[in-house]
Amino acid sequence: MLRRSFLLGAGATSAIAACVSTQAPSSDVSSAQAGVAEARYPPLGSLYQVGDQQVHATDQGQGQPVIMIHGASGNVRDFTFDLTSPLAEKYRVIAMDRPGFGYSTRSTQDEAWHPSAQAAQLRTAAKEMGVEKPILVGHSWGSSVALAWALDAPDEVAGVVAASGAMMPWGTLANVVNSLGVNNLIVGYYNRSMTRRAETGGIEDFIDRAFRPQSPPPGYTDYIGGALAVRDKTVAANGDDLANTQTALLELSIRYGELSVPLEVMHGDSDWLLSFDQHALGIANAAPNVRVTRLPGVGHMAHHARPDVLAEAIARVSAV
Repeated sequence: MLRRSFLLGAGATSAIAACVSTQAPSSDVSSAQAGVAEARYPPLGSLYQVGDQQVHATDQGQGQPVIMIHGASGNVRDFTFDLTSPLAEKYRVIAMDRPGFGYSTRSTQDEAWHPSAQAAQLRTAAKEMGVEKPILVGHSWGSSVALAWALDAPDEVAGVVAASGAMMPWGTLANVVNSLGVNNLIVGYYNRSMTRRAETGGIEDFIDRAFRPQSPPPGYTDYIGGALAVRDKTVAANGDDLANTQTALLELSIRYGELSVPLEVMHGDSDWLLSFDQHALGIANAAPNVRVTRLPGVGHMAHHARPDVLAEAIARVSAV
């Protein structure tokens, strides 16, 4: 029960949404594996310098800027697969790799896992791109980064759309685990377990599980670049985020009453990773200006299952 309650809470975020193991490969093969992954899945956008770090972002279209922020273990390809181009017919659509994922680098500071730290790096990159008052779209763990951005710089954000968002802290058991400081031990167990499953089922199995009860769109598995997520830097970043998710969401949730921009929440009621009641209804009770769209029968990849609902949510924020 401990493993399920904590890991499907603090751990799940969207780690499985990117659908790969977070167990680090051995050092003698990791560099070679990274090279193969990067050759097969090169950057799709441009690199923007933020101090001594960089942010990888794609940029399509013109109009109201929309910035899309992926979940754990993910990268911009989750959005560029089938979402950015249709949206770019009406908006300037920017998809960003979060720090430590895809081709964005990550600081070695102690709290690089915090949504506010990640939001600050992405926000600086957005300014370098000349972006003003974007609508922020976050999927799963990316929703916490979008919310931190809106809380930390409310005058610079038009609104937030959270798709299957990791937004609310888990319950008493997760707090106990957090206070005992054994998060990393549990994460290590989780990583080993996921590695064994990856060895027997492959990346396709993880993607299938993330989409349940839906199925991945044809071609998604080959396109998403799952191999990028088992590079050393991404394993480290994902593990860092995973171990500190409960702390991050506890700290953010205390501030939700301060949220001054519109928040659109789209969430499937069949999301087995992040429950509708806990996260969608939870933040609706904690923050003002929230509109919740319940998606019957939809799982964790709501933005792919219902891109029409995503587009409608963005349009409502744009119209405010």
